[in-house]
Amino acid sequence: MSQTAAHDLDTLRPPSAGAKLLGWADDRLAILFLIPGLTCLSAVILYPVFYNAVLGFTNASLMFPGWKFIGTTNFRLTLTDPLFWTATVNTLVWTATSVAGQLLLGLVAALALERVTAGRTVLRLALIVPWAFPSIVMAFAWKFMLDPLYGVMNYVLMLLGMIDAPQQWLSSPEFAMPTVIIMNIWFGFPFMMVAIIAGLQTIPQELYEAAGIDGANSLQSFWYITLPSLWRIIATLVILRTIWVFNNFDFIYLTTGGGPIDTTTTLPVYAYTVGWQQYDLGRMAAVALIMMVLLVLILLVYAQLLRSQAKNGAAE
Repeated sequence: MSQTAAHDLDTLRPPSAGAKLLGWADDRLAILFLIPGLTCLSAVILYPVFYNAVLGFTNASLMFPGWKFIGTTNFRLTLTDPLFWTATVNTLVWTATSVAGQLLLGLVAALALERVTAGRTVLRLALIVPWAFPSIVMAFAWKFMLDPLYGVMNYVLMLLGMIDAPQQWLSSPEFAMPTVIIMNIWFGFPFMMVAIIAGLQTIPQELYEAAGIDGANSLQSFWYITLPSLWRIIATLVILRTIWVFNNFDFIYLTTGGGPIDTTTTLPVYAYTVGWQQYDLGRMAAVALIMMVLLVLILLVYAQLLRSQAKNGAAE
């Protein structure tokens, strides 16, 4: 038998079990490589979530060993606590205003930097500084600047004639929440700015040139070209920052501790107080579960708005 005939005969034979297994593995090689990482990620994420869910229905405490199932008692106690609802409102205000402010300031900074020709790199680096440092460093730096006795902020504002006497920026019920929101906006806007700058560089300049030929001004070009081109990036940024700001604990706790008179107590601070100051781990777990449900509802609203925007964009 010639070599050609033998080769043709081999090709007609059905593949062996080993060959089939190798072919199946080759077709799914990417999935096989992902399995170890997904397994570790699931263990790191799913186990704490599951354990927290179980703990929320128990009387677990740091003061007493052991725990037992008590049903929905922790949720009932939490939902009937006036401080919980105060913390919920504070959290929604803190999240909405911080994310909106970070997005607006990040968008303005990105658009401004795109028009700068000299020293653009230096300006970008300077604007990224707030985001480059740990939040604990920024929190204590702001506390030092806002100190009513030796803080530079009161000194500058009095020098400019904007205030008559030193203000208690972090200790006043009137100023505490707006102050920490401004601090958070300043701290988080560089993340928005960097991402939006990357998105601006992907927009073809031919679109602006064509719009200019048609007589569009700068505002019209921004509204009909820039924003539609950036809306996917903006949507992703809003979702990510909402999750991070909603769950933020360290910035408020390190600056105001939730005070004064609970005016800056958010849900993470409330959960910390219940769990680590009142030693009630079961209720802390219940608060965490309620926070997760509330955050999922907010993200579902975001998803619905994005879906509507995508349909409107496709229709246009």
